[in-house]
Parts: sequence; structure tokens; C-alpha cells
Amino acid sequence: MEFCPNCGSMLMPEDGVIKCSCGFEKSLSDDDLEEQYKFEGEKNKDLEVIVTDNNNVALPTTRITCYKCGGTKGYWWTVQTRSADEAPTNFIRCAKCGNTWRSSN
Repeated sequence: MEFCPNCGSMLMPEDGVIKCSCGFEKSLSDDDLEEQYKFEGEKNKDLEVIVTDNNNVALPTTRITCYKCGGTKGYWWTVQTRSADEAPTNFIRCAKCGNTWRSSN
């Protein structure tokens, strides 16, 4: 990858040359173009994408008592809802009914 000596923008390939929006052009060999500007994606065909739903949640669990349904299993997570110098906020979601609330720490 190269940058324009005039304006500093990234030079993009077009019709066998690399060009800048300011008008600068530079010829490169086909080998150089392929080496610097051709990118290939992941070729691992064995790679699988795991799809989850509400019945397969990838969050840690804890014992709780849901105030809506009485459920005893809850998922929890932490979010920094305020500035970095304040404590993060902990959330709990009932595994039975989906009710979500902030935990009191």
C-alpha cells in the first residue's frame, strides 16, 4: 500500500496504475499490484458460525429470585453506564420469563 507524496491520501489501484484523488498517478507492475492491493478472505471451509436463540444464552448464570415469576436462575452481565471513575452497573435477566433488572450491589 502506498500513499500520495503530494497530499498523503492512500493510493488506490485503477486500470493497472495507482491513482490519487488529487491527480497523482503511478504505474505499478501486475505483481506489485497483486502483492500490495489484493486481499483474500478466510478460506477455512470447516469454520462454523454458531447461531443462538433465547434458549441458548452465552452469559454466566447465578441463583436469583425473580420478583415477577419466582424463577430461580438468572443471567448476568456488567455494563459501564457512567464515567470510568464510577462503578459499573450489573444487570440480571430471569432465565424463565426474561424479566431484566439492575442488581443492587
